[in-house]
Amino acid sequence: MTHEEFLEKFQDVLQAEDPLGMDTVLEDLDEWDSLARMATVAFLDSDFGVQATFEDFTTMKTVADVARKAGIAS
Repeated sequence: MTHEEFLEKFQDVLQAEDPLGMDTVLEDLDEWDSLARMATVAFLDSDFGVQATFEDFTTMKTVADVARKAGIAS
């Protein structure tokens, strides 16, 4: 999956109105709430086979951090 494909898919997962960039800060998104975090866990698991933990969410600050967790090099 390319960065662009990841951004499009993650934007859909978050139901974000504005386009995402790899440098987008998650906490700055109106959509970044508990449901978005749960959707991110499901996205990482179903699309990448990656289990996200509570600790991951304390360190994932940007979209690039989520992409790295998914195994997409930045």
